[in-house]
Amino acid sequence: MTVSPAAPPAVSPRPASGLRAPLVVAAAHLLACAAFLTVFLTHRDRLPDPVATHFSGSGGADDFTTRDAFPYGALGILLIMALLCTGLVYATRGHRVLVGLGCAVAGLVGTVVVAVVLNNAGAETADGVRLGPGTLGAALAVAAAAAGLGVPAGGRGPAAPQAKPDATVEPAPRFVLREGESALWTRGAGSRPVLVGGASLLAAGALLVPLAGWAAGLGLAAGGVVLCACFAVRVTVDRHGLTVNVLGLPRPRVRIPLDRIAEAGHRHVEPLRDLGGWGYRAVPGRSGFGLRSGPAVVVRLTTGSEFIVTVDDAATAAALLGALAERERERRHAAAGTTPGGG
Repeated sequence: MTVSPAAPPAVSPRPASGLRAPLVVAAAHLLACAAFLTVFLTHRDRLPDPVATHFSGSGGADDFTTRDAFPYGALGILLIMALLCTGLVYATRGHRVLVGLGCAVAGLVGTVVVAVVLNNAGAETADGVRLGPGTLGAALAVAAAAAGLGVPAGGRGPAAPQAKPDATVEPAPRFVLREGESALWTRGAGSRPVLVGGASLLAAGALLVPLAGWAAGLGLAAGGVVLCACFAVRVTVDRHGLTVNVLGLPRPRVRIPLDRIAEAGHRHVEPLRDLGGWGYRAVPGRSGFGLRSGPAVVVRLTTGSEFIVTVDDAATAAALLGALAERERERRHAAAGTTPGGG
């Protein structure tokens, strides 16, 4: 018996109003680009060639770029940060913390590149250019102001969930399986924002390599690969237990066998709140796949920890999983000549 037919990966539609936060972050970075270009073009004839573009801890210049190449490198870094921050804000549905962080990054990086231009302006040679500690203080002040303006401009963010972080798992409806009867439930689950976030990290990493080297780009790219690999899963409940296949492939997969399941239920889950992020996550006492906010199958394991996977029709999946686990316990007790809960 098939409880629910297989369905294509579900993606959460995003209302037009949900684009407000990413647009605010993108606008902050474009404003930083505009400020840099204005200052650069105003002072271009007063800049030395090459331009001092990197400074040691003492403030002295220790790396240089030709005057013609300098604006392309600076704009490249600004646009990479714009792509990364906007993609992550979109992926998190405008989470207020990330909106503020994205605007702060725009303010910080924009102030630094503008300061580099102003400190180079008028210098006879780039060797004598210095970047003092006041630049960092000014950059942090602008970043704080940008964050303070960006958070309210980005809107109220995702609606607060009704469930609390420690909410009791809702018990699954009673599902009766007769002896010898088999059942299968399977459904796809996915998240377009997670895919967008992963693609943004990959693109930012690839663009950062020629500008800042392999070490800077590979870290972002690795995070992008992980997110892209986890943007869609197939969840299956059958006689083997609960199985989650990444992208519907045979491997890699996570399987929770029936003999490890103490209880199955469902509840509303917020990935950032309940799992610390999106994709496959593990936090103390809890692990699972959080692809989007919404209903989730919540399995309490015999070890006391929880396994969570967000998927539509979670109540039906939990009901079948609970019935299969209960029948498996009865079989084990019968084979051992004991009764459930007894000795």
